[in-house]
Amino acid sequence: MGYVPQKFVAPDGTEMVVLPAADFERLQTLAEESQDMLAARVQVARLSAGEGTMPGKVLELILDGHSPIAAWRKFRGMSQITLAKTAGCTQSALSQIESGARYGTPKLRKALAKALDAPLWTLDDED
Repeated sequence: MGYVPQKFVAPDGTEMVVLPAADFERLQTLAEESQDMLAARVQVARLSAGEGTMPGKVLELILDGHSPIAAWRKFRGMSQITLAKTAGCTQSALSQIESGARYGTPKLRKALAKALDAPLWTLDDED
């Protein structure tokens, strides 16, 4: 890298750096890879701590666009009504949670995980 980045201060006081696009793209790739490595380490720690795993079919359903709770429910062959009754909520509330309109209380999410026989961490969307 023979180019010396130019530094300047924007009118709002923000320090800025100008560098070649290739260098920026390389830094951006390194940052993304670092985030991926951190996510992998978190997953390994969860597995090492005995927090359970996610079946491939559940992952496939999530990748097909289902929420994690809906994916587990379908994997377990449960209707929304059955899961809602087992977890102690209404079908309407469960529908809103599955659609992302609501998140649900920690107590309800634990009840859903128990009813689905699923590790709690697998019910969270990670966007």
